Amino acid sequence: MSKLFRVGCLPALLSVALLVGMASADDRMSSATTQTDEKVARLEALLEAQQGQIEALEQQVAAASAQEADAQRVEAMKGQIREILSEQEFRESLMPSVLQAGYDKGFFIRSSDDRFLLKIGGLMQFRWTHYATRKDNRWQAPRLQRNDRTGFDFNRLRINFKGHVFDPDLTYFVEIRMDASTPTAYDAILSWAYVDYKFHEALHFRAGKFKIASTRENTTPHSQLKLPARSVVDAVFGGGFVMGVRFWGQLADKRVEYFLDVVNSLSDDENFGSGRTITPDVPGSPTGTELDSNPALAFRLVWHALGDNPPNDCVNQSDIPKHESPAFDLGFHYIFNEDEGDVRTTRIPYPLPRRIANLGGFGLTNTNGLQINQFGFDAVFKYQGFSATGEYVLRIVDPRRAGRMPFSNWWLFTNQGDTTVQHGAYVQAGYFLPIPGLEDKLEAVMRVGGISALANGQEGTWEYTAGLNYFIEGQNVKLSTDMTKITEIPTTSGYKSFANVNDDALIFRVQLQVAF
Repeated sequence: MSKLFRVGCLPALLSVALLVGMASADDRMSSATTQTDEKVARLEALLEAQQGQIEALEQQVAAASAQEADAQRVEAMKGQIREILSEQEFRESLMPSVLQAGYDKGFFIRSSDDRFLLKIGGLMQFRWTHYATRKDNRWQAPRLQRNDRTGFDFNRLRINFKGHVFDPDLTYFVEIRMDASTPTAYDAILSWAYVDYKFHEALHFRAGKFKIASTRENTTPHSQLKLPARSVVDAVFGGGFVMGVRFWGQLADKRVEYFLDVVNSLSDDENFGSGRTITPDVPGSPTGTELDSNPALAFRLVWHALGDNPPNDCVNQSDIPKHESPAFDLGFHYIFNEDEGDVRTTRIPYPLPRRIANLGGFGLTNTNGLQINQFGFDAVFKYQGFSATGEYVLRIVDPRRAGRMPFSNWWLFTNQGDTTVQHGAYVQAGYFLPIPGLEDKLEAVMRVGGISALANGQEGTWEYTAGLNYFIEGQNVKLSTDMTKITEIPTTSGYKSFANVNDDALIFRVQLQVAF
């Protein structure tokens, strides 16, 4: 019975097992189907996203192509317009020339075609000075004494005209200055007058009256000076205004500038430079009033080693923009002149012989009969409101008419026929004081300089200067003060702010500058 039961139950057991297996297989198939559906859904979503990206890229490509096509059409239209407007008669009939006027670092008048530009600028430096001078002066006649002087005057009063004519590359500059010819009258004097043509960034040609390429301080514009007056070193070694031609240019992305001047003669006089070549001879004069046949030559080279805006970083002596990165310039100049009778020449100091002045001192003479070779080196540094300038100058004086007629004054006065070397150097610095509210307004300045005009071991000069600048509107409106002590001033020049040679001067100045 038991055996029969087991045999009878076997099919039933097999059926149950088959049903259980089939149910388990259905479950596995259902799970696999669900996973497949999820994968398909994810793939469909990914495909849809990629399709969206493809469509976006296609739209960008289409937009770029449209912009490029538009740009090409615009350039083609510009070319057609330029070609049409190149016909002067058609241009004038379509668009008559009109004048534009306004202010842009000077009042300007400009033609609409930009062929003509006139800019008018000006400079006024109104100054109070107290000049304490040496009463007993070795250069003066015996018993003649100089008194101190105090008062107001115009240090400089200028008006200038600049711009271009016919072509922006053909520029011009004319400056008229008003100087006191007498204590009660002013005269208008031509200071600058030149035209300049730019063949290329690396080659300009200039002709007319301008300042010779000499010391850095001499070539710095009046309105950009750190102190109310230039140094005593510049008064002796800085060149003046000359008549001639200049070749100059900018190289290496304006990092290098050069200047080559060929001029009639050297002069330290601002009035010089406008004389005539052909003049009547003066009876009894060994040289007349004409120029000699020897031109003076000057060469200056400047390397704008550091700075974000060459060559303009170091034109202004003060660091008004407060350079975020250092600006650094290196300069060199050379001047040659062999003077054989120029009517007006540079006045140079010579040491008075001990037999004339027991305490030494300077005399002044011209360069007639002398060969001058002058070398100079300069450097400028600016960074975050600090600025510093230094120069060294060496002048070699070689008498060419020592002991032969017509005698040079240098030889007559010194009895020296050998070569004499004169040196000069100065360092000046300024810093914008970090006073709250005045960080960009108040600058402390100083200068120390010296000159050795030695011959046979005699005499030298020292200059000490300190002052403050208050910038109301940058260099355009500025109030400057300084106190200067100079021993043995080696020159006389109202233009250079020195009353008399050999002064042991103590000078106080307050100057208001307005420029436009």
